[in-house]
Amino acid sequence: MPHIQLGNLKFHYQQCGPVGAPDVVLIHGVTGNLAVWMLSGLMAKLGKQFRVTAYDMRGHGYSDTPAEHYTSADMAADFAALHSELNLKPALVMGHSFGASVALHAAQDYPHLVQGAVLSDPFIPALHHLQANPKRWLGFRAYKKNAATAGMAIAGNLWNLHDMLQQAANLSPRKKKMFIERAGEATLNRLVRLAGTSCGKDVADQAGLTIDSIPDITTPCVCLHGEFSPFLPMCLKLIELLPNCEKDVVPKAQHFAFEENPTDFIDRVERNFCGMVGFEPTAPSIPLDHARHNVMTDTPSGRVRL
Repeated sequence: MPHIQLGNLKFHYQQCGPVGAPDVVLIHGVTGNLAVWMLSGLMAKLGKQFRVTAYDMRGHGYSDTPAEHYTSADMAADFAALHSELNLKPALVMGHSFGASVALHAAQDYPHLVQGAVLSDPFIPALHHLQANPKRWLGFRAYKKNAATAGMAIAGNLWNLHDMLQQAANLSPRKKKMFIERAGEATLNRLVRLAGTSCGKDVADQAGLTIDSIPDITTPCVCLHGEFSPFLPMCLKLIELLPNCEKDVVPKAQHFAFEENPTDFIDRVERNFCGMVGFEPTAPSIPLDHARHNVMTDTPSGRVRL
């Protein structure tokens, strides 16, 4: 299991693909880990033409868990350190959810390291006000119901990660059993691990990636969102703000397209990266035998009211 020392922290990473090919870096979202890129088939798909690096962010997977410094600026600095230590070329970067905020922050603070970016269902703290009313997402009621079956209470603020982490860390024995039955012990452990850090509060911090600074980012970007994404208002605003940004949509998906519609997701990521470097995409992917649904957003219809 490869690790790399960046400052006083160890980071777990995985690589595949031909040495010397254009570099791609994959950044997962908060409470996730790099395994999602393997399970979805994305690493294998991109590894046919690109040198792919995926890593566990601080506090996630098999990387170290410091007590603080979890803003997108902190994690963009981690990306830059990893980029340097692995001697990567200017990279194509794909980030999901808060990982997309990290990717965009890296494009702002380290533009020489980011050749292009795919922002998958981005959660951008500076655009948080656009999500003030989560009830605009028609999947919100189902999300609250799913959370209740896992012993968690969603009181109207879908985006309060700090509250969610603290709830997970303080579940009663009965609710802890409910959570494990609904979402699994591994999921609970990931939340409890982060509850002891500043992560829940830090991910709400703009940390220098502001609504005024975003238009200055000229890196070629694609905003790739699920057809029924709860983050659709943020996605549309980001496309408006970024001067060099295109839109792409994963059909039949909400926030976790790599689980909800992995075949379309990985083909669209590959196609967008190929377009940025002048490659031809490989053959279309064969659909997986089964879809991996996210237990909290698995709803019959997740359409968003605009």
